[in-house]
Amino acid sequence: MKNLILSAVVLLTVSFSANASTVEPVVNSKAQETFTTTFKAAENVKWSSAGSHYEAYFESDGVKTRATIDAKGNLLQTIRYYKEDNLPASVLYNLKNSYKGKTIHGVTEVINKNGTNYRIVLKDNKYYSHINANQAGDTELVAKYTRGDK
Repeated sequence: MKNLILSAVVLLTVSFSANASTVEPVVNSKAQETFTTTFKAAENVKWSSAGSHYEAYFESDGVKTRATIDAKGNLLQTIRYYKEDNLPASVLYNLKNSYKGKTIHGVTEVINKNGTNYRIVLKDNKYYSHINANQAGDTELVAKYTRGDK
């Protein structure tokens, strides 16, 4: 009987903690102003915070995006997730030229103080290939995995 009561208390505590953690943080005015000025078309915005940084998760024109803004209102980084249609022409050309017979499965674009970089997942009938690319279109093969879904 004690085990049953103890289990019930633990279960309730965990569920209350999970509900409490879904409350969005209060975003300071500088970070909020930077966000609203920069991402006017943002939809379904969800905020989280870590220390003095805020992260906004949202969609804009069908592209999922995560933006990191500090407490002073400085945009530190954006990460966008999309398909090949949003890739710059130089990157797309080099991918299509260097990796013939592969299709672009997904793109992760990271923009920060170091510039813009792309992590691209290509696929064919046998493999997933992870490619890094920069703004100039230079590419490098990072890893190649046998597909487990075939």
